[in-house]
Amino acid sequence: MNELLLGAFMVGFLGSMHCVGMCGGLVTALSMSRTRLWWPGIVNYQVGRIATYTSLGLIIGILGVATTQIPWLSNPQQILAVIAGILMVVFGFNLAGWLPDPFVRNLAKITAAIGLTRWVHTASTSRMPMSWFMVGLFNGLLPCGLVYAGLALSLGSGDILLSASMMFAFGLGTVPAMTVIPWILKFASPSLRGKLLKIAAILLIGLGILTALRGGDWMHKMHEHPASTADATATHEHHMPITPSNQPTESMPMHHGH
Repeated sequence: MNELLLGAFMVGFLGSMHCVGMCGGLVTALSMSRTRLWWPGIVNYQVGRIATYTSLGLIIGILGVATTQIPWLSNPQQILAVIAGILMVVFGFNLAGWLPDPFVRNLAKITAAIGLTRWVHTASTSRMPMSWFMVGLFNGLLPCGLVYAGLALSLGSGDILLSASMMFAFGLGTVPAMTVIPWILKFASPSLRGKLLKIAAILLIGLGILTALRGGDWMHKMHEHPASTADATATHEHHMPITPSNQPTESMPMHHGH
C-alpha cells in the first residue's frame, strides 16, 4: 500500500512540471491580478484541485473493483498496471517535448464548457477564497495525460479507498510546482525550465517503465501459477502409494466348508 501511495505521489510530483505550462497560466493570472500573492486563495485553489482528484479516484476505484468481478477478465489489476506504466511513458515523452500534447488544441473549448473561464474571472476580483476553491475544483476536470496516468495507476489498486487515497497523494505531489509557479515563471529562464522539464520527464519515463514491467511480471507469475499447481497435483497423484483404502477392490473367492 505504501508503495502505491508513494508511486502516485511521485507521478504527480515529477509530472507537475507540465502544469507550469498547462495549468500554471490560471494561477499566474489569479496571482498577477493582485499586488502580492494571496495565500488564502492559493491554498483554496490547491484544496479544490485535490478534492477533484480524490473524487475521481473514488469513482475509478469503484470501477476497478467492478472489473475484478468480470469472469472472463483475468488479472485486471496487472493489466491496468501495464496500461498505467505505458501512459506514464507517453506523458513523459510529451513532458520533454518529444511528443505533442493531444489535449492542447481543445483545451480552450473544454475550459469554457466546464465553466472554468467564468470562475477565473470571478476569482481574479473576488475577496472570497471560495471562488479560488471553485477554480481548483474545475481545474481538476481539465483533460490531462498526467491525471489519466494517475487514474490508471489507482484503477489497478483493486480497492476503493486505496484508489481515492492514491489520487489524494497524486494531488499532493502536484502542490509544490503549482504553488511556486509564479516564482518559476518569474525567475527561471526558458533554458532552465527546459532542462528541469527534461529531467522530470526522464524520471517519469523510468517510473513508467518500472510500473509496466512490474505489472507484466505479476501477469507472468499469475499465468504460471495454475500450471505449476496442476503439475504438482499430477506429481503427487503419480507417486501416491497404494494403500488398502485406495487399492481397487477385487472379488474375493468364497471358501465353502467341507
